[in-house]
Amino acid sequence: MRLVVVGDTVLTRKPNEDPAGRSALPLLADGDVTIANLETPLTDSEHPAEKEFTVRAPTEAARHLREIGVDVVSLANNHALDQGTEGLISTISSLDRAGVRHAGGGAALAEADAGVVVETSDGSRVTILSFCSTLPPGANATSVRPGIAPIRVDQSFAIDGAMALEQPGTPPYIRTVAQEADVERAEERIRAAKASSDRVVACIHWGVPWPYLPENQGPLAEYQQPLGRRLVDAGADVVAGTHPHCMHPVERWHDGLIIYSAGNFLFHTDNIGSPEVFFGLPYQASRLFSGPWFESAVFVVDLEDGSAPSLRITPITLDSSGEPLAAEPDAAARTLRLIEKYSQEIDPTVRVTPDGALVFQET
Repeated sequence: MRLVVVGDTVLTRKPNEDPAGRSALPLLADGDVTIANLETPLTDSEHPAEKEFTVRAPTEAARHLREIGVDVVSLANNHALDQGTEGLISTISSLDRAGVRHAGGGAALAEADAGVVVETSDGSRVTILSFCSTLPPGANATSVRPGIAPIRVDQSFAIDGAMALEQPGTPPYIRTVAQEADVERAEERIRAAKASSDRVVACIHWGVPWPYLPENQGPLAEYQQPLGRRLVDAGADVVAGTHPHCMHPVERWHDGLIIYSAGNFLFHTDNIGSPEVFFGLPYQASRLFSGPWFESAVFVVDLEDGSAPSLRITPITLDSSGEPLAAEPDAAARTLRLIEKYSQEIDPTVRVTPDGALVFQET
C-alpha cells in the first residue's frame, strides 16, 4: 500500500494550470490513498470566529480537492470552526457531495472520533483518524456539540531565576503534556481501527509555528514526541502531523513512522482575515508568511506487509499565489538537509538521501 501525505491545504479557487510543467499536483496521483489536511471550512457564508486569523473557502472547493486527487482530508485542526459550527457542518456536507472522505470532525464526538476506512484497489483497508491539539475555545466536539476530535494539552511555565536576571526578556520555558484522558481515548480508537484494518494513519494537528516558538525551545513542543510515540505504540503505522507550516523532524519509532510536520501543500490566502473585534498580543504573526512557509514537501509512504513504513520525501515550493511547484535543485537540497538536521536531533542514525529516501543506519 502506498500513501501520499501532504500538509495544510486551502483552495479558494480552481488550482492554476502550470504551462511550464512544474506543478506538484501530479504527485498526488503517486499512491493508493492521498491524504491532506483541510485547513479551512468550506462555506459560502461568512461568520468569522473571534481569533487572530480566520480562513474560509467556498463550498465548490470540495470538488477541486477531488479533481486534483485528494482522497481523504483531516478536519481536526484549529481552523475547522473558523466560521462556527455551521461552517463545519457545511464543510462535511460539501465534502460528502464531492466524494472526498474525511475524518476528525462531526456533529458529536463519536462522529469526530470515528475516522474513515478506505479500501484500496488490492482489497487492503486503511483507517484514517484525525485529532487536534491546537484547540480554539469550544472547538472540541462533545456528546452534544459539533466539533473536532481533541487531544488537549496542559501547559505550565518554568522560569530560571538566575537566567531571568542575567537575560531579561528571555521567555519562560513552556512545559506541555497531553491530557491523559484524551490520549487514552485516541489510543482506544487506534486499537479498534487496527483490529479491523490492515493499516492505520493517525493525523494530528499539533506543534507550534516558528513565529511563536523561540529557537531555543524548538522545533518540537515538549508534548509531541511522547504523544506521537504512544499513538504508534497503540497501533498507528503512520502519525502525520500538521500545523507548523514548515518542515520538522521525521522519526521511526518501533514499527511506525512519525512525520512531525508535513508543512504546506497548496495554500490560497485570499480569504484569510483578522476579525475587527479581535485584540491579541503583539506577536509578530506576519512572519508566518515568510521563507519556511514556501518550502515544503510531499511525503510518500510505502507500507509493505511485514515491514516498517518506508518514506520518500519530494520537496516542493509554493509560489506567491500558494500553488505547489516542484522545487528547484537548490531549494530541494535545502529542504532535505533541514529535515535531516532536525531528525538527527531525535535519532542521529537518520539520513536523507539526495533523492529524498529516509534511511536509518545501524549504530
